Amino acid sequence: MNEPVFCFDRDRTVDVRPPERGRAVPLAWVQYYAHRTDHDVWATGNPRLCREAGVPSPREARELLVAAGREPVAAYDRMNSGRIDRLRLLDQLYAASYDREVRFVVVDDTDVTEYTDGRPWTYHGPTEFVETVEDGAYPPPDPGAVRGDPYGDPERGDRYRAQLDRFERRLSE
Repeated sequence: MNEPVFCFDRDRTVDVRPPERGRAVPLAWVQYYAHRTDHDVWATGNPRLCREAGVPSPREARELLVAAGREPVAAYDRMNSGRIDRLRLLDQLYAASYDREVRFVVVDDTDVTEYTDGRPWTYHGPTEFVETVEDGAYPPPDPGAVRGDPYGDPERGDRYRAQLDRFERRLSE
């Protein structure tokens, strides 16, 4: 996997609930990276972003690990699991699924560098991420490519089923 994996928080990060100060990441960007590029995208904060952007959460990562007979490194409880535990689940899923190092980009209003430092993870606050994209570090999103696209029934994972199926195959090898 050559493309970085994006992990987005929602509240005070994405424009559906923007930060009090600074710039928010447009929801259309999250949708673009998830559905129009080869990037894997995860909602690592408020799970409402799963429905809004059509992306999975660490809950699905944990379920994949359990189904493959692996003991997850952390529980997933959307109200009590900390951000670090959610990132640890994704780290475990990719380590179990790929032979090479995977790069992660975490975009969150809460600093998670205590976990990301020393790992192949990059942390950005929302304003910093927007500016980094505008400076060309990541592909510039084309919001017009996702405007109004249906990502399936919000109650089902159709929108990201292909991403989860890929992990199921890799974990069963």
